Amino acid sequence: MIAINKDTKLYGSFSEAPGNNGCVFFNTAFEKYNINAIYKSFYSNDIKSTIQSVKHLQFSGFALSRPNKVSVIELLDELDTHAEKIGAVNTVLIRDNKLIGYNTDWIGVYEFLKNKSINHINIIGMGGFGKAIMYSLSKLNINFSIVSRNDIPNIDDVDNQYFINATPIEINSIKNKIIDLRPHTEDGKIVSKLQAIHQFKLYTNIDYENA
Repeated sequence: MIAINKDTKLYGSFSEAPGNNGCVFFNTAFEKYNINAIYKSFYSNDIKSTIQSVKHLQFSGFALSRPNKVSVIELLDELDTHAEKIGAVNTVLIRDNKLIGYNTDWIGVYEFLKNKSINHINIIGMGGFGKAIMYSLSKLNINFSIVSRNDIPNIDDVDNQYFINATPIEINSIKNKIIDLRPHTEDGKIVSKLQAIHQFKLYTNIDYENA
């Protein structure tokens, strides 16, 4: 295990519902590649205070989840092309005191769906993650429709359709297939790791290998 010292780089994630997936993945990866860095998840529902904190503590980068993915944009110095098109950021690098926003959510969703034979998907939830899903589906040439929260009780008015859950709430259907991408679910953990691999590349410039 690498000893924490004055040169240890700080990374983390900020969310209303902080989880442990990122801590496990990144701290294991840092140790695997002998990188002097640590990763911690934090509660945050005030993105301005979060930005002040990461600057004060000299973070090297951090991840964002709800409700910060859209509201953070006005506080950043630069945006990656994909993040700009999506209109949401889930990853921020701090370089030379500049905050640069990226979106790796769309890559995780893209890689999760790219080999599946799906022609149309209904997206439930239009927050920052929903925006990234829309972008992924456009790249995959998969048609999509937006389902508002008010229409959730009526999803069984149709059958044999795909729905992606991009909300924090549980959604069930008797007649349709729900792709639940909340971080604690089976599919959500897969997408979370796929996007985290790309975050790791941004943080370290190292291609993460599963083997």
